[in-house]
Amino acid sequence: MIRLKRLLVGAFTSSIAATALAAGTVALATPAQASAWDCQQYLRDRGYAVGSVETNACAQGARGGLADYAFCLYELDRGGVNNESHRVNACQLAQT
Repeated sequence: MIRLKRLLVGAFTSSIAATALAAGTVALATPAQASAWDCQQYLRDRGYAVGSVETNACAQGARGGLADYAFCLYELDRGGVNNESHRVNACQLAQT
């Protein structure tokens, strides 16, 4: 009976570990960097030069908070992204 319990506990523990590993792999498949890259690429596609100001703005926006979004908008404006809808769309992409 004890051997059966150990076998069942071992199988259950392995199952939990495999599930956690799979969940962790899925979570790691979409890092924040991908969102920052999307923001930068959106700006490039609209003809903006993406330098350190834009890169930092997108990276900050990718953190996901409201203050991060506001910072992204402010920095893109400061960096020369004059079209408001371009700033909004880029920062929204950073947060996805």
